[in-house]
Amino acid sequence: MPDVNQMRANAPGFDPRLFLRDEELDYGIALVLAGERALLKEAAEIAQLEAMPQLAARTLIALRFQPGLTVSALREHLGATVPTFARIIGDLGRRRLIERQKSETDGRARVLFLTTEGKRLTDPATIAMRNALRNAYRKAGANAVAGARAVLEALI
Repeated sequence: MPDVNQMRANAPGFDPRLFLRDEELDYGIALVLAGERALLKEAAEIAQLEAMPQLAARTLIALRFQPGLTVSALREHLGATVPTFARIIGDLGRRRLIERQKSETDGRARVLFLTTEGKRLTDPATIAMRNALRNAYRKAGANAVAGARAVLEALI
């Protein structure tokens, strides 16, 4: 098993000027995960108010920010099993919160979008997430915002 803590000077993208200790990297990972939890707390409120599973609320939030994902891509993104996700998608469709459309690139695939009602339902959470991020950006400053975006974009 490889040693994950070993520095690899010949690794792609290695820059000897960028020296980050494992403790700093671990703290960065913890911060990214805590930030995700803070933002997704708003999705939890949707689930509670609408008496729906957390996965259903996370599905709505994901579609709010990434409309047009295929069913399988969204399922993988959320880490759901096929039967569970099929049940969630079916329930959200019956509630008229999402709509399925045939993919323009693959006729067999279905892409998902929020309906007007789905957008209305996610509006309060979206506004709360925007406010939280806006406040964090203001607190961190303009240079930090650009750096944070660069790091997060490099991760994905």
